Amino acid sequence: MNKLEVTKEEILNLKDNVIDLDISVPKLIINIEGKVLINEFSKKENESLELIINMKEKSSLVYNRFQVHNIMNNKITINQDNDSNIIFNYSFIAKDKCHLDFKSNLNGNNNETEINVKAVTENDGSVTIISTADTKPKIENNNMLENIRVLILNDEESVCIPNLLVSSNEIAVNHACTISNIDRDSLFYLESKGLTEDDATQLIKNGYLLGNLNINDELKKDILKMIEGE
Repeated sequence: MNKLEVTKEEILNLKDNVIDLDISVPKLIINIEGKVLINEFSKKENESLELIINMKEKSSLVYNRFQVHNIMNNKITINQDNDSNIIFNYSFIAKDKCHLDFKSNLNGNNNETEINVKAVTENDGSVTIISTADTKPKIENNNMLENIRVLILNDEESVCIPNLLVSSNEIAVNHACTISNIDRDSLFYLESKGLTEDDATQLIKNGYLLGNLNINDELKKDILKMIEGE
């Protein structure tokens, strides 16, 4: 895997590559060609990022993103024209105010889009997630799934706002959103096995975040160290 640190605003052209990405700029444009895998894992006290992903024809992208945030204000835009496939998996921990604006623009035909966001709020953390699917008229054979889930581990209020701007009858667009506290039955089961409430909560939280990422066991261990080393 190639490690790439982005320290100034720029345009990245990625083709048939596997990238370990580190973004330290307020705006980044990524053009995807061929088959690309991006993993981006980090802890950031205060992140404000505009990320634009342009999918070229016949391109495929899997993007795994894990972040531990205090304050976050991110805008992620995906542009797809024809014959592209993207899976974007974003897991993050919110310790303070976090805002995520996710927009998918379907401009052509024969595209597959899957967006999976899982957030955990703790300490003073809260999230506002706006997810928008915007489809152009007369396009066809597109499938889109937006799956947004927030796990509340504190008393703060979080919000999810879905916007489905569908201008064609020849596509399938689905949006799912849940905001919930930890499942008491799962907690009780783990405690019955001898775990303390804190350990059981940590185990559920870890599985919740890691299960959203399409990564190998070695990378999962790295993320666990990041979570438990907070």
